[in-house]
Amino acid sequence: MQRLWRVAALAAILNLVLSGADWPTQSGGPQRDAWARAEKIITKENVGSLELLYKYKTDNQAIGLNSLSTPIIAGNLITYRGFKEMLVFAGSADNVYSVDADLNRLLWKRHFDTAGAASAAGAAVCPGGLTTSVAMSGSSSAGFRGSAPAKPAAPAKPVTKEDAEKAAKAKADKEKKDAGKPPSPKAQLAPGFGHLGGMFTVSSDGFLHTLNSSTGGDLLPPVKFLPPHSNVSSLNVVNNVVFAATSDRCGGKPNALYAVDVTSKKMKVARFAVNGSEISGIGATAIGMDGTVYVQVTPGKEGKAAPYVDCVVALTPELEVKGYFRLSGLPPAQSEQGGITPTLFTWKEKEMVVAGGRDGRIYLLDAASLGGPDHKTPLFQTEPVTVSGKGPHTGLRGAFATWYDADSETRWIYAPVWGSIGSSVQFGMTNGDVSSGGLAAFQLIDEKGRPTLKPAWTSKDLTSPAPPAVANGMVFVLSNGDAGTPAVLYALDGTTGKELYSSGAMAATFSHPGGVAVANGRVYFTTHDDTVYCLGFSKLNPQLTDR
Repeated sequence: MQRLWRVAALAAILNLVLSGADWPTQSGGPQRDAWARAEKIITKENVGSLELLYKYKTDNQAIGLNSLSTPIIAGNLITYRGFKEMLVFAGSADNVYSVDADLNRLLWKRHFDTAGAASAAGAAVCPGGLTTSVAMSGSSSAGFRGSAPAKPAAPAKPVTKEDAEKAAKAKADKEKKDAGKPPSPKAQLAPGFGHLGGMFTVSSDGFLHTLNSSTGGDLLPPVKFLPPHSNVSSLNVVNNVVFAATSDRCGGKPNALYAVDVTSKKMKVARFAVNGSEISGIGATAIGMDGTVYVQVTPGKEGKAAPYVDCVVALTPELEVKGYFRLSGLPPAQSEQGGITPTLFTWKEKEMVVAGGRDGRIYLLDAASLGGPDHKTPLFQTEPVTVSGKGPHTGLRGAFATWYDADSETRWIYAPVWGSIGSSVQFGMTNGDVSSGGLAAFQLIDEKGRPTLKPAWTSKDLTSPAPPAVANGMVFVLSNGDAGTPAVLYALDGTTGKELYSSGAMAATFSHPGGVAVANGRVYFTTHDDTVYCLGFSKLNPQLTDR
């Protein structure tokens, strides 16, 4: 009987550990698809009953427009306090916070002492401070961080002494050749490291910090990664390799994409320079299943343009160019581009890339051969979705979102637009006039064997919408607001764009840079007054109402 009780208890604990879903990075994972595939609690039927569960007000101090980063969620990690679902985010004043997502209680706070570095704050576009998010390995498309069931092993073959010596020599030769290089994202994690729940961020002095998720302490020594006082994109992480891009030439250094394997002995930092150009969108990178890194390069404000300006570029994990697609017929560059980060997904067993141009067109590319033999032929391109040439705060912005509706066998793609949506694309359904911004939704269809993006719907008017997230056939999008308009969270029907939920005047101010996290029946966002909002269902969270 005692043995049965222990088995039952162990099963319950394992179920608790494996049931918690993650939102580990900007747009949910390396591919930047923003699809919370594991979310089952929030549905179209109950989303209208979402309510504010809590606000967490931090002691962080906003610097310029920067305050708190887009949050991430680590579902049911083992900590020294037991199993915890952790809400983690960074603050502009070189802070990282971990909050118990179930109880709205601070687990730990980490402050990075960068007093020894000269401040570069002052310019509006380069205010200084910590500018990136916290990230960890994984994907929101996974229901848990457990390992897949092992396949039955094949019958072992006899191994001779000669075979063993050959294998040992081949392994030694490979290790010597690969020393100091970032491995493919398919490579195995270093023993024990990936299971410790390491989290990554970059402090204002340019050091990459690998934090112990249980305490906030250093899991590994800090690594000199980026120039001090850089404007840093959202990090991307695949196994032990961390990717980040810099923008706006902050800190007086040329813009570039950087990568480092935090477990390599030499800690060699790889660099793909774009000089005076910019890497597009809030997420900067999208990473394919084979480890290929995709970025889009757009014109910058000053300096020498990169060789691959106005291109979608495929890079190796070591940031060497594999291929590119060159966008053509684009209008003159504006003073502030912003742009949108590409996203990746699979269609008919092929990996596809969706990217957006400065002209408002959306491009569908074959990940294996971005622009074909001439580097300028997409699989498909739309007409301009946005109204171009209407000022810097317009166009496709932030990051896409995409999901696959198994019931209708339809792939959906959502593009956030700042400013007006153009009239050259005829959408099947609209939900009001769009002048401040909105979402444009497309279906991927097969038209005589050719992949085609079919315009489906546009949303209601949203003020500078943040990158959306998808869960259970719904699109969660934050209307960022501005200095006079507070941020508002919306849930839209993913197939029609119809409003299913609005948070209304819940937030006190705007959000920047904006973005949402969706996991385990709760939705999170941050605002410029250094506050995190958590929405969910009070009936499912009695620990909050009974306190």
